[in-house]
Amino acid sequence: MAMFKRPANKAGGEGSGPMDQPYLQINTAAGRKQLVLGGEPLSIGRHKENKLVLTDDMASRFHCVIEHVPDGYLLRDLGASNGTRVNGKVVKSALLQPGDEITIGHTKLVLVPAGGDSNGGGKGAGKGKNAAAVLEDEEPIEELSESDLVEEELVEEPVQVEADGPAIDESDYEHNFRRLAEAAPNKPFGETDIALLNPRGQVVHAAGQAGGGGGRQMIDLFRLLLLVCFRHRVTDIHIEPKGNHFTVRLRVDGVMVDASKLPNPVGTKITALVKILSDIDPSQRSTIQEGHFGARVPGGVPGKPPTTPRPVDYRVSFAPAVFGQKLVVRVLDSANAPGRLPDLKLPGQMEKDVSRSIAQDAGMVLVCGPTGSGKTSTLYALIRSLKLAERNVVTIEDPVEIQIEGVTQIPVDEEKGKGFSALLRSVLRQDPDIILVGEIRDAETARIAMQAAITGHLVFSTVHTKDAFGTVFRLLDLGVEPYLLAQGLHVVLAQRLVRQLCPFCKKPEAITADQKERMGPVAEGVTQVYEPVGCYRCMNTGYSGRRAIFELLTTNPKFREAVVRNPSPQQLQEALTGTSFETIDRNGFQLVAQGIASFDEIDKAVGM
Repeated sequence: MAMFKRPANKAGGEGSGPMDQPYLQINTAAGRKQLVLGGEPLSIGRHKENKLVLTDDMASRFHCVIEHVPDGYLLRDLGASNGTRVNGKVVKSALLQPGDEITIGHTKLVLVPAGGDSNGGGKGAGKGKNAAAVLEDEEPIEELSESDLVEEELVEEPVQVEADGPAIDESDYEHNFRRLAEAAPNKPFGETDIALLNPRGQVVHAAGQAGGGGGRQMIDLFRLLLLVCFRHRVTDIHIEPKGNHFTVRLRVDGVMVDASKLPNPVGTKITALVKILSDIDPSQRSTIQEGHFGARVPGGVPGKPPTTPRPVDYRVSFAPAVFGQKLVVRVLDSANAPGRLPDLKLPGQMEKDVSRSIAQDAGMVLVCGPTGSGKTSTLYALIRSLKLAERNVVTIEDPVEIQIEGVTQIPVDEEKGKGFSALLRSVLRQDPDIILVGEIRDAETARIAMQAAITGHLVFSTVHTKDAFGTVFRLLDLGVEPYLLAQGLHVVLAQRLVRQLCPFCKKPEAITADQKERMGPVAEGVTQVYEPVGCYRCMNTGYSGRRAIFELLTTNPKFREAVVRNPSPQQLQEALTGTSFETIDRNGFQLVAQGIASFDEIDKAVGM
């Protein structure tokens, strides 16, 4: 039964006519009530954080949500144990029509359109003795707003009291994860669509299965956490023991965001579950432990039918800390990375130059930048843009993060003598057309890779340098002969990852004189730039998603001639005069002028 607070002398109260907004007619044993629907999602369930709180013991704590969409109102079930019914049929989601009857436990709700007849009707009427018709004369209808709803007789979850801090409501962690999942603008699937796999690829928890018994099972809570990661492009999950509780933090768009706190028993069970999924010994708690597990979710795989499930890998690391083992799970989801060259969103001329370079039979293509700037993801996108069926592609990586179909991928193992240089010599005997070397770290690897580039192989690799010019001097410092470098190097792509402004909450600000000066010619005609604000859709960060900014150095005869003479940075820059070379900060400030990124974000990424 749903219990509601009676509004005090509202306009249009008893006996008022049809409303000018769509509303839900809520039928209970005590009578009928009305709740006007607005633009914000309406969450329904027993928990006090719902906007429509029920004390129906057959309803789940977070039962379902009704959202406004362009076509009307969409109802989505939130994994309720008893299910959500529309016109008697159990649904996962349904676009509601006027008169539809929604059943949640013992509570019935009817969607009435703006100006509709509040006395029932629609699809719910004519199906025998309708609850709305039975209660028609029992109590006057009252219009309620969301702020009028109160909870009565709610069964609270137990509360754990900390020794040196505030109490943690053990029901909050599930609500926090649910709230984060529902706040995402895109919801292609739910937690019950996630299948969990062990390291051998065997399904240990199939999609569609839900935990039974009293309360939510740990496996379902963990899938809810993974759902948050899918919907918010999370790259790392941190579960940290703090003595009185566990803290869950997520790396979203490169920045750590607090997600929730877990009571110690729950945190311990979650970490034990991850160990079991990853085939890690759960009895060892004072050593470093590593492993991996997998998942399959809807979404399709490039080059395969849309119904093909998408595989996702998770790399697991446990490290001993003061209060126990800290868990970090690396999310290796191909959907978070660019698929092919167009997905990199390179400026027009840069994309043409890169496309021409990777179409060659020989030469070297380098991507440079600091750790975490997306270099490997860019190389993967370039590899996928090639006709893999016509060429033999071999990669040497430390470690292999994402598997690419049609490519032979070899992991580095230094302990067994399988370093980059040793594997590269071996790979050259495997008749490769294209070689991807994960990173050029030492002189031997640099020399062998450059020799391969001038002897008929197309070589891709990365270098940890600040900019494109720095890459040239780094290779010279590693002992690569200038004539080899001049002949073998085709392009150097420098990049950084910057966060994009959340399109739902960004706000315009007048451009300042200092910003105009820094942006240079890019600021011509620009009167305003956008700044982050923060909203529930972007986890209050003000940003949503990341993209790369680039600097492309394309070699030409004048540049190659300068390299042979052991040049200075100024001489190299002069060799590119009159070409389409564009610095990385200019590319970034173009995103500021377009309202895609904030000035401070670009300034932080490229520095002075």
